[in-house]
Amino acid sequence: MAIKKATTKKTTPKKATAKATERKPVTKAKAKPATTAKTAQSETRRPDPNLPPSPEVIDNITNNILELIEQLEGYTANLRALDRQRHNGVGLKRQGFIEAAFRLSTKFPQYFPHWLNTEKFKSDLDLFNAIRSLVEVCRSLEEKAWNINVESSDMVYTNALEYYSQVQDAANRRIDAAESIYIELHGFFRRGPLEADQPTKKQLKRDINALERGTKDGEVIIRNIRPKTTGGKHEVIDETFRNTTSFKETDEGSLKE
Repeated sequence: MAIKKATTKKTTPKKATAKATERKPVTKAKAKPATTAKTAQSETRRPDPNLPPSPEVIDNITNNILELIEQLEGYTANLRALDRQRHNGVGLKRQGFIEAAFRLSTKFPQYFPHWLNTEKFKSDLDLFNAIRSLVEVCRSLEEKAWNINVESSDMVYTNALEYYSQVQDAANRRIDAAESIYIELHGFFRRGPLEADQPTKKQLKRDINALERGTKDGEVIIRNIRPKTTGGKHEVIDETFRNTTSFKETDEGSLKE
């Protein structure tokens, strides 16, 4: 009889192991949301906390700014570049001088010329302060727009690099369709060698020194255009005259911001 009781006690731990095996699928089900969270984060490459607005919002802001530009167009239609050079600009030092002159003119108005008085001086000063505030607001707007431009340009450039890396990998694996795409995109990262007829830096330096000493006839012209919305231009023209022959060479390329 004692032997039968011992056998019944041994059967109890088997039930416990069966329960433990039943709990294993529960732990696997809890681990599934963690994998979905990782995949959701991988969908956004280099996420930015301050994402740019939508294109519709930007288009509405642009249209509003264009309407403001049309309102100011009539006041600046006849102001050319030479006209701006003939006018006096006002910085911090000149602004302090203007404010001091106005303050003293209110106490001693007898020194005004016949065509100027305190009322006209004050109205012109109020106009200047209002337009100066407009310029500061426009600069703040330009700064905000440039910050958004930096964020959006980083996003689109990252997309282009990701696409280029996949094309490069496909081209390395000898896929015919990707090889032509890789050749076209790879040209933006490759600097071509200088042409044989273009002057080197040593040649330019020798020609400039010879022209300064007066031992050679010719001219060296250097033009540099800083890049704006399009690529800039740097041009060097080295034209020297040796007896009856002459040559003219240029060095031209694009500059990055």
